[in-house]
Amino acid sequence: MMELLLSLFIASFVGSVIWIVQSSIRPITQKFFSQTWHYYTSLIPVFFLLGGTEIMVRVISFFRSALSSNSVTMNSESIVNQIAHVPLVEHTTTGNSPFMGRLIDFLLQIGNIYALVVISLVIWIAGIIVFLAVNAKNYWAFKRFILEKSQVANIDINSVKVLISPNAMTPMVIGFLNPVIVMPDTPLGKKEMAMILSHELIHLKRRDLLVKFIFLLANSIHWFNPLVYSLSKQTNIYCELSCDEKVVQEMDVESRRFYGETLLSMLEYGVMRKNVIGVNSLCHSKEDMKRRLGNLMSVKKTKKSMVMLSLVASIALVGSGGLAANYASAAASTTPKYLQEGGRNITLEMSDGTTISWDKEGNIIPTPPRQAPREMTTDEIVERVRMHMEKGLSVPEGYVTDLKSKGETDVLAALFDGLTKIDLFTQDGVATFNVADLLKP
Repeated sequence: MMELLLSLFIASFVGSVIWIVQSSIRPITQKFFSQTWHYYTSLIPVFFLLGGTEIMVRVISFFRSALSSNSVTMNSESIVNQIAHVPLVEHTTTGNSPFMGRLIDFLLQIGNIYALVVISLVIWIAGIIVFLAVNAKNYWAFKRFILEKSQVANIDINSVKVLISPNAMTPMVIGFLNPVIVMPDTPLGKKEMAMILSHELIHLKRRDLLVKFIFLLANSIHWFNPLVYSLSKQTNIYCELSCDEKVVQEMDVESRRFYGETLLSMLEYGVMRKNVIGVNSLCHSKEDMKRRLGNLMSVKKTKKSMVMLSLVASIALVGSGGLAANYASAAASTTPKYLQEGGRNITLEMSDGTTISWDKEGNIIPTPPRQAPREMTTDEIVERVRMHMEKGLSVPEGYVTDLKSKGETDVLAALFDGLTKIDLFTQDGVATFNVADLLKP
């Protein structure tokens, strides 16, 4: 359970780092890259939030092990010589990642850590259930409200149904399994209708509802992380900007201006009907609309050089996420510096089989005695002697000694019945003994 909790926090940390990096370079990327690039690269943090962190850690570990496969392993004698020069108190790689290392050490020092982990997992799972339940309730209530007075529009589109609803503030696509386009009950010209439908059909073609579902899943798992909410909100804006970008890409200046006026009319209609509808989240704010209108007039065809540069930037973002994942995972997997009293930070086994252990202060601590082997019963010894004799193997001398020490000379005589000599395996090798001498008390 501790591993699950650490994996969750590491994934949330890495996804947040990538989103912070993307937000910090946004003033630069907005000048060179398309809104579609910004939209789809928002999925990179989500990739790390939903399991990509573990994948990248494994990939990096694989390449690292492959590159270091030719390295020479130092023998135990050289390790012992070097250990005297190594400050054992500063053991582990936590020094390379002090923040994460100190955090992990702090967590491992907390009393009743198991109970704390269980409580944290229960709270986390409860948060997921509440988050999904609230969103599902709001979705079904909104969908029922929008569709209850809707009528099928007299618009010929083969791929999707178009509805007109007096409760809709703005045009929208609704429904995950069977999506429909819902238009507000307001008079629109043919050109306005064509532009709006083009926008909504792009949403359907790109499966933006599936993308939103993925973001909803990431948000539910990381409901405790405020940056994930910011990521989801910003991605919704990029979704609309990229759709606008696609619609107006081949338009002239006048057509783009007309499309902008259509967006403004939809915003005005939504504001007027806001008190009736009671769902403000579907109306774009004035700030977002200004951003959309400004983007409309600046859309231009992307050059091949910019396409290549955007691809390189995307790979760089994934790579930086991989490094952050490896950094956080290494910090979490290191051995804590503060072990329990009597714990061992380092244990070395010498060539003669003996071991030496040091505690966290660098002091040599005694090696606990090995447990004595379990003493075999008479029946077990007899069975093993019989198996050795049946297979023609030398009987270990220890078995004979154990039977004699137990006073089982009669049992031994029965085993050697009919034999005058027998080969026994001793410490000096195989030797032949007279059975009569072995049976003497």
